[in-house]
Amino acid sequence: MNSLHRLTHLTVPTGHNLSRAFRQPPLTAISGAALLLSLLAPAQARAITAAEAASGLAQGCYAIQSPGSGDTLSRHQGLLTSDLAFRFQKLAPAAAEHFFVKPASLREFMLTDRKGSYLSSLVPTVQSPAPAPSLASEWMITAKEVSPSNFLYQFKNRLTQQVISYPYLKTTWVKAWWGSYPVVTPAVDTQFRLVAQGDCRPYPEITSNVRGDRNLLKGNVSAPVRGYVDAHTHITSYEFMGGRVMHGSPFHRWGVPYALDDSRRTHGINGSLDLIGNIFVYGTPTHQYDTRGWPDFPWWPNPEQLTHSGYYYKWMERAWLSGLRITVAQVVENEVLCNAQSVINPVGWVGHNSCNEMDSIRLQVKRLREMQSYIDAQYGGPGKGFFRIVTSPAEARLVIADGKLAVVMGIEASETLNCGVHDFCSIASIEAGLNELYNLGIRGMFPAHKFDNQLSGAVLEDGFINVGEALSTGHYYEAEPCNAETRGKPMTSGIPLVGQVPPISTLTGQIGVTPTYSKSDDLCNWRGLTDKGVYLVNRMIDLNMIIEIDHMSDKAAKQVMDIVEARRYSGVVSSHSFMRPAKDGSLHRDFRRMLNAGGFAAHYGQGVDGARDGYQRYLDAVKQTPYLPAVGIGTDMSGLGGQPGPRGNAATDPLRYPFMSEFGLVFDRQVSGNRTFDLNRDGMAHYGMLADQIQDIRERSGPAVYEAVMKSAEGYLQMWERAAANRNLNHVNPL
Repeated sequence: MNSLHRLTHLTVPTGHNLSRAFRQPPLTAISGAALLLSLLAPAQARAITAAEAASGLAQGCYAIQSPGSGDTLSRHQGLLTSDLAFRFQKLAPAAAEHFFVKPASLREFMLTDRKGSYLSSLVPTVQSPAPAPSLASEWMITAKEVSPSNFLYQFKNRLTQQVISYPYLKTTWVKAWWGSYPVVTPAVDTQFRLVAQGDCRPYPEITSNVRGDRNLLKGNVSAPVRGYVDAHTHITSYEFMGGRVMHGSPFHRWGVPYALDDSRRTHGINGSLDLIGNIFVYGTPTHQYDTRGWPDFPWWPNPEQLTHSGYYYKWMERAWLSGLRITVAQVVENEVLCNAQSVINPVGWVGHNSCNEMDSIRLQVKRLREMQSYIDAQYGGPGKGFFRIVTSPAEARLVIADGKLAVVMGIEASETLNCGVHDFCSIASIEAGLNELYNLGIRGMFPAHKFDNQLSGAVLEDGFINVGEALSTGHYYEAEPCNAETRGKPMTSGIPLVGQVPPISTLTGQIGVTPTYSKSDDLCNWRGLTDKGVYLVNRMIDLNMIIEIDHMSDKAAKQVMDIVEARRYSGVVSSHSFMRPAKDGSLHRDFRRMLNAGGFAAHYGQGVDGARDGYQRYLDAVKQTPYLPAVGIGTDMSGLGGQPGPRGNAATDPLRYPFMSEFGLVFDRQVSGNRTFDLNRDGMAHYGMLADQIQDIRERSGPAVYEAVMKSAEGYLQMWERAAANRNLNHVNPL
């Protein structure tokens, strides 16, 4: 049971039955009364507020009773209108209808009966059951304290804007000298008593399948953090590229049936409109698959697909319970590929978001804050959810000590600050844009992503991304032999094969040029930082922001490190293994320079086999520095990045369920609707499987790798604290 508030005085709405309230399954649905009881503490007494009483109804089961008459809201059993409406009847609470309270937001709720129907109001003063949610089935619930520990509740419909009211005849007895006589007067109740019950039909939901005391995740704010960081996630990527590429969302006000519905809505019949996903993974736009989502999930989510969100909040909850202490939510956008969607996929382009990268960034930051509020609502009110956005390392430590997940917001985009090659981008616009981002709560940023821009060159990529480079800049990547320190890559001359596939060929034909490269396997982008890029990097240091050097050309990364070293700055990160290696395949000199400066490295998410080598290589390099031997994870899930599948020997040496984390919580196989996920069979199909992946690493990768991962949240915080403490304001120009 989770709450920021600690109370010693329990106040429960009249009629709440605490023994029944505690019959809810552990760590899944927590009744309102049980949630209120969880606010107890021995040290300090505080009466619960009316707002807390209303919020605390979340996940509870109640009968709705008129306080004046004692009648209760039930399905109408009249001859002609049976089951077509709800009305107050002379039934005891146990015999009345019982409603499950599911928050749609912090202030609005849905109430479903034991048949799964929604309490709705299409016309004022009439309440009826509906088979599906709508504005008519959302209710604003407010509480009023009528005496200590006694609350009544008002229900205002969002469609009609009218409250539930119950007119009845009130009988009072008046004494007279010959005895007493009844007086009948009309009365109306608009506030009602909620009587806790234990037999509701729970609202459809994914379960975390974790047992144990969540308080075990709490700690001392002054002690080192135990747990891991995912330094590269894309929680809001369902809104990027027009919102028409990634299907599924981490939350929906009407719950999982709508958050993870059939992706046919986005991707067409059999995935026929999932052109980006099919091209990236299967090399053809004609790949087909079963699009069904909740509750069956016959195909997605899975480790190889790239265009279905893996971040439903209950999946994230499972990862948090396994020791995930920090997640860096990289807001992501690519304006060029977004605009290309209108040509590649005109049928699926209806209702798209703005492709402008700054507009998309603003929208995704808004969605992250909405997600925080939604999770708060599910847990019983503001501040009570596990998902907490933070803007400083000190704030992160407080959140983590309270046993919750610290969420840092960053940006991974190709034309951030509207500095694409063809944009108007100036020092003044960079300054204004950077200040806006900082005020939005952004604390990290990639100066370059997939394509060259007016700030920096990008790492070379072949195939479809090279087509995007041409669309963005008017030219394909322009390469030269790499320097003596860098291992480059080969590039394909001629229009990439994917660029010859209709309708992409329409776009490549508009470019009017054909790329030509030498036959060398060792090519690099000749572009580095520009003067504007130098200004941006220096200003990010002034603001103590985190500089992400993955995706930058090797020349640009070297120039960033020249600035960082001269300014003695630690706030530099490689968050998902995207820097080019050294000539011999070892870690690049600039990667080691980053670590020596006090920066932080997270390895692209890998299973046991990759962890033994990749994480160990990073760890060996970190051990050569004076800093904490910590290595983070960068999953890059739902960022058009694949995930680890099952281990090759899972059939003979499987991860065994249930397993217990080092924090003492017990993890069973994760169940989503009708599908049960098993790491041995499904790999890291969704974000909740990160818990299983961590346990597999714990058991099979050796103590050194596991310890480095479980120290990574502390390592990230120490890097951020060093960056926040930097007061060097001397701008450096390495050009």
